[in-house]
Amino acid sequence: MFIIRNYRYNDETNVIDLWNNCLTRDPINQDIFHKKVILDENFNNELCLVAEDNNRIVGFILGMSRKYPYEERGTEPEKGWISVVFVDKDYRFNGIGKKLVEEIEKRFINMGKRNITLASYSPNYFFPGPDKDVYSDSIEFFKKLGYQELGEAVGMDMILYDFKIPDEVKEIEKNLNEKGYRIETFKKIYSLPLLQFLQKHFPGGWVRNARNALIKNKGEDTLLLAFDKNNDIVGYCQRAIDDIEGHFGPFGVHENLRGQKIGTVLFYKMLFDMYKRGIYHVWLAWTDGDAQRFYERAGMKVNKKHAIMKKILNRKGDVANE
Repeated sequence: MFIIRNYRYNDETNVIDLWNNCLTRDPINQDIFHKKVILDENFNNELCLVAEDNNRIVGFILGMSRKYPYEERGTEPEKGWISVVFVDKDYRFNGIGKKLVEEIEKRFINMGKRNITLASYSPNYFFPGPDKDVYSDSIEFFKKLGYQELGEAVGMDMILYDFKIPDEVKEIEKNLNEKGYRIETFKKIYSLPLLQFLQKHFPGGWVRNARNALIKNKGEDTLLLAFDKNNDIVGYCQRAIDDIEGHFGPFGVHENLRGQKIGTVLFYKMLFDMYKRGIYHVWLAWTDGDAQRFYERAGMKVNKKHAIMKKILNRKGDVANE
């Protein structure tokens, strides 16, 4: 008979081994487990649970809620996240996964959380939601527990061998230059205006990503900026936000200037800069909609599909009638 209990430090090796046996498309090592779980500033041992059967770890669930403000988003007091949950293959269909989720939901309710999202906790998410190809059974599992599938996010990638900036993009940049726009590599003097631009136009995680790069003195290597004729920042592009060189994004342009192809030039110049640095594989973890179509036109391919899933809890832990 299994029991549900709080995670203990000496569960670490067994949890990581079980993780890699269950989540075969998303394996981790001890360093990643510490960085994204134990050392996350919002880690709460009351939301990190294991299922145990005769001293064997057979299931794991990680819930997250904010103790500290996430930039302009604050503490998001009604929100909780189930970052990851899995059960030993030999123990499935015994109600273990359901009990883990129900116990986390009960604890969320006691903390005043009402809006529960699967997987996409920022900044330390492992994936945007259940993988629709590899973990498709989990989507139906969560639907039975009252979670709704609200959309799809995709991961994409591209090989950069023989990468060139297309002539039409060079022509776009020339036309933008004639209008007073320019693309530059980040310089430290731009730290304050960059953060102010992001706080105003892309608040939240983007501000944090840029600040972390600046603190690590990596801005000159990983950031490109777009300026207008008044020397104001109107666009931004970043890579390696988690210290993985080929990880692209985020990038964006002032909302009043979208459609003028500033983002197109930023994107291609960043990829060419990566290629010059010997980075031959570019990838991004999460996009959708118009952004996905932009990347597809540039030659990127979808490599993962994730279900975006949420549940609204009422005080009794059931789905609210909304």
